Amino acid sequence: MHRRTLVAVGLAALLLIAGCSAGSSSSTTPDTPATSESDSTIHVVGSGSADAAPNQAVVDVSVVATGDDAATARQRLARNVSRMRTALTDAGVAEDRITTQRYDIRQDRRRPREEDAEPRIQYRAMHDFEVTVTDPDRVGDVVDTAVANGATAVDDISFTLSTDRRRELERRARSAAMTDARAKARALAADANLTVTGVNVIRTTRGGAPRSVEDGAYATETPAPTAAPPTDIESGPVTVRTSVQVVYEAAPEGNATEA
Repeated sequence: MHRRTLVAVGLAALLLIAGCSAGSSSSTTPDTPATSESDSTIHVVGSGSADAAPNQAVVDVSVVATGDDAATARQRLARNVSRMRTALTDAGVAEDRITTQRYDIRQDRRRPREEDAEPRIQYRAMHDFEVTVTDPDRVGDVVDTAVANGATAVDDISFTLSTDRRRELERRARSAAMTDARAKARALAADANLTVTGVNVIRTTRGGAPRSVEDGAYATETPAPTAAPPTDIESGPVTVRTSVQVVYEAAPEGNATEA
């Protein structure tokens, strides 16, 4: 009798546990399966540029002197350099705007005209300068002053921008590049029935260099009866170009707010 009572109690307990397990399983099962939609991205490259008149110029000039020995060549070079620097500063070029780019003294062996003759050894001294002119309209005057006072070569002239002016042009070019990228992204999104919702990644690159004076940029005026015409150099605009690589986020139309 006692054994039958224990069996009945055990069966009742098992039934109770089974019922609890079934109720718990039904309460945690969702009505519909969860779904996830992958985000869409649009990769574009935008380009922009900005122009401005140059507000400074860089003139590369060289002073060369020769001598039968290195000391003589150096002394002659030093005299010509001193004369040129003094003339440029008197013409209004600040001393810190006249900077050395290269200094060199070397042997220069000249081939003799007569056969079997020993080559003539001469020493050649050279001092290269970079002269920064803050007023581009005065470049011709600076060239004339340098050449008349010891400079033996004008190697290059480039029109460029001051640091503040270049930064302003870079800002304008970046803004134009972003406008171009945004227009491209919206056009692509519309073709795919998407809406641009935000920006994921932006990368910038910078291009463009100061415009150098090209052949033919040297103009001449009608010479005076007793004097050579001054050097007249015309400058063009300086262009700064920038490109941006942008990754935009996008969503199906009607499911998101456009950025």
